Amino acid sequence: MGFFFILSGIIMILPGIYLYMIVQRFLGLFPGENKIRRKKIIAAFTALLLVLCSVNLFGTGALLVLHFTAASAVIDIIRLLIKKAGLSIPDVWNKIYRSSALPLLITAAIMGYAYLNMHRIIVTEYEVPVQKEIRREGYRIVFLSDLHFGTTMNQEKLQEQCRRMEAEEPDLVVLGGDIVDEASSLEEVTQAFQTLGQIQSTYGIYYVYGNHDKGKYNKNCDFTAENLSEAARDAGVHILEDETVMLNEELSVSGRRDRSDAVLEQIPRKSCETLLEGMPQTAVHVIADHQPRDMEENAAAGFDLMLSGHTHAGQMWPVGLITELFDKGTVNYGMKTFGNMHLIVSSGIAGWGYPLRTGKHSEFAVVSVTAARD
Repeated sequence: MGFFFILSGIIMILPGIYLYMIVQRFLGLFPGENKIRRKKIIAAFTALLLVLCSVNLFGTGALLVLHFTAASAVIDIIRLLIKKAGLSIPDVWNKIYRSSALPLLITAAIMGYAYLNMHRIIVTEYEVPVQKEIRREGYRIVFLSDLHFGTTMNQEKLQEQCRRMEAEEPDLVVLGGDIVDEASSLEEVTQAFQTLGQIQSTYGIYYVYGNHDKGKYNKNCDFTAENLSEAARDAGVHILEDETVMLNEELSVSGRRDRSDAVLEQIPRKSCETLLEGMPQTAVHVIADHQPRDMEENAAAGFDLMLSGHTHAGQMWPVGLITELFDKGTVNYGMKTFGNMHLIVSSGIAGWGYPLRTGKHSEFAVVSVTAARD
């Protein structure tokens, strides 16, 4: 953790210098030749304070400072282009520019949108045709991931969403990991699973751990892995860690051990082929894995549908864009086909770290598995 903060501090050096210049520019609105040194000290202190607020790059303070810095940079570029074009800028606009009023308003508008966007949860529907003979009405699966309970919802708000999920009349409910995280209290862990466990479905609720669920990123986490599994099981939620369950003769669900858990605990995951050993090839096989990886392997093993979360679709732009550009081994959001297998990656029903989102939307997915038409 110490290394992370040092790295964050290094990253913030250039924004810190730029912030110093912005504050000096603002103080220049107030005349006084004999106060130049004092203004420099105030600007340096203010810039240092803003950098310290941004040392945790995953904190709300960093979001505010970085968005303000980016907005200021865009306005500086526009102003430079106007000057290069030989156009004059009215004195009133120069004063507005020096006051940084515009980047402050832009940052406030973005954060307001981000807050509303995080708390507005939509239902995303997918239809997955499979080349197998299944019952005429097919199967409806409700899939939710990345609740990070406590970040955006209390128990009452979660109950409201669970009623929406139950109204979809699901045959199966899949919890795709990160239902809680290291910031959740033991009481919140219990509340989350008590509430989710009340969703009525034909074949029950199945849960795979995410990289945050067991609270391993915080030594002072309020609950243990045993508390977590006990809360889930007491609520009637079935935990799957490299296991497969046949729900009926034509539908199975498999759950993967989370990749991060496997690394931290130094226990390798089972192969995806192992999960389908002895399973009928005529059945529809659904696999839930918190992190969208190993899609080709899962498709080759015989899975028809893969459900993942983890990415939050970037949560804050442009994280999702960066992921798509530089990490070709994953999928940031949506449905994609690998051979005969469909992958669905959810943006999550909430978010991690702060209740803000500019990348995609908050959602739970309703997946209709149907027999492919000839």
